[in-house]
Amino acid sequence: MTDAFRSYQTDYLFLLVGENPLPNYVAAKLLLKEEGTLYLVYSKGTTNQAERLDKILRTEQFETETVSLEDYESDAYRIKKRIQECLRPPANQLSIGLHYSGGTKPMAVHAYRALLEHSSKQQQEVVFSYLNPRQLKICIDRLDNDSDNIPVRPQDLEIQLETIFELHGRKSKSSKKFIRTPHMPNLATALAETVADRTTAKHWFDWFLEVFCKGGGTEKLAARKPRKSNGKPGNWKSKTALGELFFSTNDMPQAIKNVLRDKGYINSQDRLSLAEIKEIGDFNKATEFCSWLDGFWFEHYVLQQIITLSEILNIADYGLNFDFELQGTKDGFEFDVAFTHGYQLFAISCTTFGDQDGQRSACKLKFLEAYIRAQQMGGTEARVALVCLADEPGSIKSELANFLKNEQIKVFGRKQLMSLDHEIATWIKDNDAELNR
Repeated sequence: MTDAFRSYQTDYLFLLVGENPLPNYVAAKLLLKEEGTLYLVYSKGTTNQAERLDKILRTEQFETETVSLEDYESDAYRIKKRIQECLRPPANQLSIGLHYSGGTKPMAVHAYRALLEHSSKQQQEVVFSYLNPRQLKICIDRLDNDSDNIPVRPQDLEIQLETIFELHGRKSKSSKKFIRTPHMPNLATALAETVADRTTAKHWFDWFLEVFCKGGGTEKLAARKPRKSNGKPGNWKSKTALGELFFSTNDMPQAIKNVLRDKGYINSQDRLSLAEIKEIGDFNKATEFCSWLDGFWFEHYVLQQIITLSEILNIADYGLNFDFELQGTKDGFEFDVAFTHGYQLFAISCTTFGDQDGQRSACKLKFLEAYIRAQQMGGTEARVALVCLADEPGSIKSELANFLKNEQIKVFGRKQLMSLDHEIATWIKDNDAELNR
């Protein structure tokens, strides 16, 4: 942590809890003295946020007190009274701070006034601060001078993805842990190299859809059941049925075939054997391999690119398969790939769709879901990108940016696939440069 924050750390720190508790967490980590006390001031509408924040901070050995305003978040008298109750002796011997990024505007005004009055009566300085999300800076609010704006650098504060999710009460839909190690990176890279070229991409998708999924037109030899009545692809067949299937690799792109042969997935008859895959043990079930080949490999490829950048660009945490419950929906929502840079959340939506008719809309919808959820959990500081197979990703970005009124989004297409690590690194560096202007 930079010494600039230590100059403004206090023994008592009041945090106004809002709908997004992430700024409160940041302030607690940077602006409280060791062995100091946090006061989490909240209203009835932010009870859940305060409880989650309190639990997480206590787990990290913070001393916390909760201060409920109940339904009186706009009541000057009651806010003043509740804060004064926390400032009984020996509070006048200790340093005091108020961080007012969260809470409602009336709550911030009345809390500010209450502590300003205390400061005047006790001749005791109070440190007032807020978090500027557009520049990732802690602003120390001064009445007698210009404010101090202290950048929150990645090395000042690292945050785990699970902490961000826990702050928002997000629970995984399954008992599986988030994936932090890419599966089959060599095969994922071979697939990425193949689809990065339009000709070999068609070669691959023709084999996968016609030979693997449809069995060359023979249902008995197909890995997938027939299409559903709503037009969606059928489910994978049972593990018993899949275990009996073999697929010709004659029309498979050579780069992919080489990796599969090296892994022992292709038998002496030059056929892909799902029974062999299960026996080797890289996948627990044949259906897992089918789903991975159907598109999950793309997320694993993207994750591998992020891992190569993690140390040199201060990426604190990363992973994929962030699948959450969402009240009122059956399917919930998912981040394909996500990572943290400092306390910023970066979310990446991945799809092997391109910008052809029908696929373009699907790309935009997939991005928008990730964008909305990232903003909810990471605030306006969150950054979101789409990785797809569009030949003109710039036009998709322009449409999305215009719709969202946000130029900070990114869309990476087919041409960027083989230099994706460099593209992501540039994205992060440009983001840092923009914040430091």
